[in-house]
Amino acid sequence: MILKQAKQNGIDIIIAIVIILGLLVPSMFLSGIRGYIIPPENGMPLFNTIYEHLFDGGINGWTQVASLLLIFVEISLLVLLNSDFELTRAKPTMFALVFLLSTLTYIPCNTLLPEQVANIFITLGLIKIFACHSMDNATHTFFDAGLFFGIGFLFCAPAAVMLAVGLIAILVFRPIKGNELAIHILGFMTPVLFYIAIYYLIEGTLEPIKDFVETKISDTRLHTITYNSVICLAADAVQLIIASALIYNDYAKYNLFHSRAYRLLLIMFVMICCSYFVPMFSLQAMRMTALPITILFVTVFYNSRPSLMLDIFFAVFVLGNMALQLLWYRL
Repeated sequence: MILKQAKQNGIDIIIAIVIILGLLVPSMFLSGIRGYIIPPENGMPLFNTIYEHLFDGGINGWTQVASLLLIFVEISLLVLLNSDFELTRAKPTMFALVFLLSTLTYIPCNTLLPEQVANIFITLGLIKIFACHSMDNATHTFFDAGLFFGIGFLFCAPAAVMLAVGLIAILVFRPIKGNELAIHILGFMTPVLFYIAIYYLIEGTLEPIKDFVETKISDTRLHTITYNSVICLAADAVQLIIASALIYNDYAKYNLFHSRAYRLLLIMFVMICCSYFVPMFSLQAMRMTALPITILFVTVFYNSRPSLMLDIFFAVFVLGNMALQLLWYRL
């Protein structure tokens, strides 16, 4: 019943989105009083510079408004990705519902996070990656995809995993060609080298960047097992199991492109989850998993035949994520 209602584009689904925003917005604007604001720990020098100049290095109402706006940009790009490749006929409101629920699990969006900016460029890169499936010569497309992933990396360190995801995508979608792999790597490195060159021309030195890189590389901190990390990791594990089971159940129904696309999204989801265990990355990196899980869940929830088990899965997803948002107030 819940899933049937979610598939429709009626007033009830809009009310559900408003309720979710009613949970999300207070966590953004009231968490400062409660002391739950989390700094942008995974930010790269470019993100940190922009953040400090725009917001005077502090967390205030403007950073929280920017965070909320970026959420809607992320949703819009996901809808664009779906419409370009017809992954599902689900309405944009269902994408908004699932994405908002997913974002509630991974760190309250109470400030502008580098992962949000990275997600925008990652989605643009995925659009390019998926487009290569129907091209005879996709060299320039892989360069563009690497370019977008590289720009995302300039804002958020954990986005580096997208270089590996892009290389895997080439192997998944096409016969192995060394020049396509190399051009993708070149595309990823282009914005990075361009930023370093511009930085040197402006500052006359690369010492700050060198110090930043050395600090990140030498970071050997151990991730402490907190309630927050346990919740996020457990939620990811459950969602991975559900997504895999649902995709596997309908795998024979998908055409060649869709089956490869869903396989790539599952790989992307797993690789982002694994980035948590890299010492230099913080728990905020898990925020990027909302991208693949939204596409996967919207696809399987909308395309699958109605069943009691599917309704239970969807109810657990909805109620579980809303409960997790309420728990963030107490942890």
